[in-house]
Amino acid sequence: MTLKSEEELNYVLIADDNKDMCDLLAYLLGNAGYKTQQVQDGDAVISLLTKCEPSLLLLDNIMPGTTGMEILAYTNLYFPRLPVIMITGNGGIFGAVSAMKAGASDYLAKPFDNARVLDLVNKFSNIRNQLTSGGSTKCEPQKTTSLRIANFMGDSEEIRVMTRNILLVAPTNLSVIIQGESGTGKELVAKNIHQASLRAAQAFTPIDCGSISDALIENELFGHEKGAYTGADRTYVGKIESSEGGTLFLDEIINMSLSAQAKLLRVIQERVIYRVGSTAPIPVNIRILVASNENLLDAVVKGKFREDLFYRLNEFTIHITPLRYRPADMLFLANRFKVEASIEMSKSVPSLSNLAINELQRYAWPGNVRQLRSTMRRATLMAGSQIDVSDLDFPADGNNNELVLKQDGVQQITLNTASDCIAYMATLAPENLSLKSMKIMFSEEVIKNTLKVTNNNKSETARRLSIDYKTLLLKIKSFTTEE
Repeated sequence: MTLKSEEELNYVLIADDNKDMCDLLAYLLGNAGYKTQQVQDGDAVISLLTKCEPSLLLLDNIMPGTTGMEILAYTNLYFPRLPVIMITGNGGIFGAVSAMKAGASDYLAKPFDNARVLDLVNKFSNIRNQLTSGGSTKCEPQKTTSLRIANFMGDSEEIRVMTRNILLVAPTNLSVIIQGESGTGKELVAKNIHQASLRAAQAFTPIDCGSISDALIENELFGHEKGAYTGADRTYVGKIESSEGGTLFLDEIINMSLSAQAKLLRVIQERVIYRVGSTAPIPVNIRILVASNENLLDAVVKGKFREDLFYRLNEFTIHITPLRYRPADMLFLANRFKVEASIEMSKSVPSLSNLAINELQRYAWPGNVRQLRSTMRRATLMAGSQIDVSDLDFPADGNNNELVLKQDGVQQITLNTASDCIAYMATLAPENLSLKSMKIMFSEEVIKNTLKVTNNNKSETARRLSIDYKTLLLKIKSFTTEE
């Protein structure tokens, strides 16, 4: 949100769970000519930010609801020019360094000196005012989006290609299918498409289709009239209607019933909705983004997804490469998560031992970024000054160098190296030729072997290896170029 008035340019949001601390800071800044607003709950901070972006945020590390570090991550993503000064009751150099590594502009340790508070607020408010003045220092939207994605997903070639696609499609009204495994950040990609679009000032409405029952999904999407059914004692505005002018994001759309799919198709074609219990059409102007961890075209073939809806939605597709194929991003994110966890837990940021780094890079990460974040939070809690392999605590079956297959549903075969797996592939039935079941790192040898088995059929090779077709072509190009 762009600030317009001088009053808004001097607006400081104070977020601290201690009311006395909020009052003290408000009094101090009020006497210096700043307009302030106080909030003691993390969720309320997020709500206020979406209504009016301040010139500066004074943010306590410990907040009920959404934590201080989570709010900092949110501001880095959606308000990259907003200065955030973290407040903590635990001083020390490591705290200041850790907070700024996580994206904070600066750091205040309680008890703090009033003069330092004013110096920091004046400094960052002036910088902020210059950025919002419309001059040459104003951030370019594309550069902002690229930096935001790099800060939250990494800067690998795979992510840069994905970012270029986001910037290409964002200014249009095309529907987008976002394909990616669970935990890769599909909603994050959808939010960035919305933020870089012409609809950014309007609502972004996410719906997890997998968490809503078939009986309720239509009511959630389209709303209902009072008296439409037993218990409908008031009119309910559905998500589509409330997203007017903005973006509707349907996560895991594969879980939507065929009946609901038919009604969604009608909305896309006619651009009107009908509340449950009403025959009155309501025009809607929304953009639709959808995500799935399953290949939607495969779901069409299996009869789980409507073919006509697929072709309506498939105006543009963005693929998110799994974390196991992006080792540089994995290490970047691991370091970011341990810094965030350290600040949240008020402890010194531990280093990563070389053995721990090797183990992180060898692991297959079936849960992708979501699993990595949980692993690093737990490791940060358990570790002393250094995170070692024992602190990572991977699941018992998480060794990606070990393949355990059932033959004829009974006998178990364990292979310990990639070469063992490759040698064994020729004896496997086609349905067992899957990297997901193997849990081994993607390799040139596996691709070449599978291409031989399929007589160089790239589509069949991609299917057997459980990767998308474009990713396979990129991998083939990479190792043929090296030759």
